[in-house]
Amino acid sequence: MKERRKHKRASLEIPLDMQSPDGKHKSFTAKTINLSAGGFYCKVPLFVPVLTKLKISMVVPIKESAGRERDHVIACGGTVVRTVPEKATAAVKSYEIGCFFTDMTTYDRLIIEQYLADKNISSK
Repeated sequence: MKERRKHKRASLEIPLDMQSPDGKHKSFTAKTINLSAGGFYCKVPLFVPVLTKLKISMVVPIKESAGRERDHVIACGGTVVRTVPEKATAAVKSYEIGCFFTDMTTYDRLIIEQYLADKNISSK
């Protein structure tokens, strides 16, 4: 099977705040299971259907020229492209979702790529 991803994924935990712009889903938090400059995979406490649009906020540490680190807040959109399990089930306590970044600035995407490079992970 041909790999369709444009960006390499890395197993990193970054805290996320998410909500649906239409208010259908309450705000919730999660941590990435893996991250790339194109999106992320995470575990969430509620069922979120595929194609759901989300508002996403996350903080990525960046190194400044003097070697100091500071937090950079990324606020962007995302679209859920995978949900496991695929249907809401009362017995399931959490779900895993894959989300593709949308409405992300080029600068914020570069911040993620630099963060992955600093962790010695190539993003492409």
